[in-house]
Amino acid sequence: MRLSNGVEFGLGEASVDELATVIQMLGRLPCSGSTKG
Repeated sequence: MRLSNGVEFGLGEASVDELATVIQMLGRLPCSGSTKG
């Protein structure tokens, strides 16, 4: 999984909980405002 900012996540190694944590962290970033609605 490659994000628009160039960050890559190994979905095969990451657990659902880890992905949820990352998503929550990204959701708190100011630059993520364009991706929410």
